[in-house]
Amino acid sequence: MSITQINRVRINEGLFDLTLDLEKGLISRIAPSTNASAGVNTSNIRDAEGLHYLPSTTDMHIHLDKHFLGEPWKPLQPFITLPGQLSFEKKMLAALSTTVAERARRLINLLLSHGTTKIRTHVDVDPQIGISHLEHVLQVREEYRGVMEIEIVAFPQQGLLRSDSIKVMKDALRAGAEYVGGVDPAGLDRQVDRSLEATFELSAEFNAGVDLHLHDPGHLGLYTIGRFADLTAQAGKGGRTAVSHAYCLGQVAEQESRDLAQLLKANDVAIITSVPLDRAMPRVDQLIAEGVMVHVGSDNILDAWSPFGNGDLLARGAKLAEKFGWILDDALLQTYPLISENPLTPKEGDAASFILVAAANAKHAIASAPIREAAFSGGKLVGGKWSEQYSLISI
Repeated sequence: MSITQINRVRINEGLFDLTLDLEKGLISRIAPSTNASAGVNTSNIRDAEGLHYLPSTTDMHIHLDKHFLGEPWKPLQPFITLPGQLSFEKKMLAALSTTVAERARRLINLLLSHGTTKIRTHVDVDPQIGISHLEHVLQVREEYRGVMEIEIVAFPQQGLLRSDSIKVMKDALRAGAEYVGGVDPAGLDRQVDRSLEATFELSAEFNAGVDLHLHDPGHLGLYTIGRFADLTAQAGKGGRTAVSHAYCLGQVAEQESRDLAQLLKANDVAIITSVPLDRAMPRVDQLIAEGVMVHVGSDNILDAWSPFGNGDLLARGAKLAEKFGWILDDALLQTYPLISENPLTPKEGDAASFILVAAANAKHAIASAPIREAAFSGGKLVGGKWSEQYSLISI
């Protein structure tokens, strides 16, 4: 059973009937609703009764291979040192009886249920596990092709230089990863410049993007981001690099972070945040004002680092807006481009990837993060309350 038309969908202040081209995965027609649109519920037509349209969300920082969703409860340990936590995580993951592929499917299904249809996942590689995690994620990516778009970052979680992972990173990039990952060139690798240079050498060799985890604080982190931006420019990688977390941007004086934001804008480097509650985070409002591309991601979801997280990007966007005091309409609306690649107002020919929610308008939806009544990806119903009445797509 497939839904090919949805009537009385609220878009801005009006009600519209949407026709879905399931073969192409597009919205083929958007027409104002008429009296005849009301109350029509057949096998292929559904009356949305004024549910509000929002484009599907994009999670730009997640770890498909590291969560414990569906597993027995795992007690965590206090974070003391990064190397100690990395060792703890490896032991916990190695003890699981389920495969990376099984766990990846669980998390993807959860994300789809919330209306996320594109993700960027970091996948651990190192000399001990090789590219075994990546091979599972590549398999799952094929299974979900056409429903979930998945970008893959080869992630040397134990430190690119510290764990001697350059060779295995090359294996990962040959196998199909599109981004070179990294973590704390100073705090973990203890060689800021050499670590960053090695990262960009891999990027150049494999024509890959770069997405760096950066937890290093204060001016150390600021220096690292500055060098990262310089290397992005030297490599001609503008628009293809990002720094994830970048807590330091919220730990230094506002003028210092503004100066660096201008460098990020000039060299087209993005910042990705998970909107942490327990520490400083980048001044997102300042970054937006300076024209820096900012994205939001879930990061940890019930894993060795945190028992929290539910994969709901709309709720995370609401958390960000609340944290920065974005209570005015225009401020609320600036949240959505951080969690979605698509415009709030659809047009004919757009991808049929969207969610329907009970909300007065888009501002209300962003602020309240309501339950998804329906979630579509490429015209296919993949989540929300409607999925209880219709069969979900078989993957």
